[in-house]
Amino acid sequence: MPELPEVETIKRQLKRGILNKKIKEVIVKDKRLIKGISPQIFKSKVEGKSIKDISRRGKVLIIKLEERLFLIFHLRISGLLILSKTTEDFSRVIFRLGDNRLLNFCDARVFGEIRLINDWQKLPFIKAMGPEPLELNKERFVKLFEGKKAKIKPLLMDQKLLAGVGNIYAQESLFCAGIHPERRADRVRSGELEKVHHCLTSILKEAIKKKGTSVDTYRQIDGQEGGYIPFLQVYQRENKPCLNCKTTIKRELIGGRGTYFCPHCQR
Repeated sequence: MPELPEVETIKRQLKRGILNKKIKEVIVKDKRLIKGISPQIFKSKVEGKSIKDISRRGKVLIIKLEERLFLIFHLRISGLLILSKTTEDFSRVIFRLGDNRLLNFCDARVFGEIRLINDWQKLPFIKAMGPEPLELNKERFVKLFEGKKAKIKPLLMDQKLLAGVGNIYAQESLFCAGIHPERRADRVRSGELEKVHHCLTSILKEAIKKKGTSVDTYRQIDGQEGGYIPFLQVYQRENKPCLNCKTTIKRELIGGRGTYFCPHCQR
């Protein structure tokens, strides 16, 4: 699933590529992705509108149209936004722009969604989101975890606590900080949480610079892979030697998600 760096990359690339372009036509090939409105009404409201701004909240992409309309894209597990001159594989909803390029919403597994609303901030799942990690100082970050008895890794991924962090960057930041992913948050000292904050923000910023991590379906809007994979320290390195101490990397299910860690470096 695309996480904060991947969605931020898409946002920045779309800002350069489609800002102020008019949506000439909407082609709905699979109505399952359009939520809360009929495809016919969706088409009638979107066609002819210009794109005025593009933003992000957590893992959600927000495109502002004319007349205070907002397109909300949630990529979920396998969603992609590809800007090209042709229809792409698994393209479910297509936005034909005024210059005849196509913004393809591709989704092999059809778990993604598109919404059209007047006030994106009122969406329940957005209202429930926690703060953005890159907007938190270390003191506010530490306070989020105070007294929490849940395991630290699932907490990092809890969108109601912290918006945008998923499986990849939670694991990478905990490895960087030397914290075992199964440790309870209330047993992680303040100084250790400050290190998690430093690691997480540094890794997120670097992953954005490298245009995301393409370990599964994620692609940039031109279809190219993100460049962060060579910088992963622990994710998907089961049975390989730790890059720090050479201990064999382990994998366990934690909070229902496959989790990689070094049993020596992470305590």
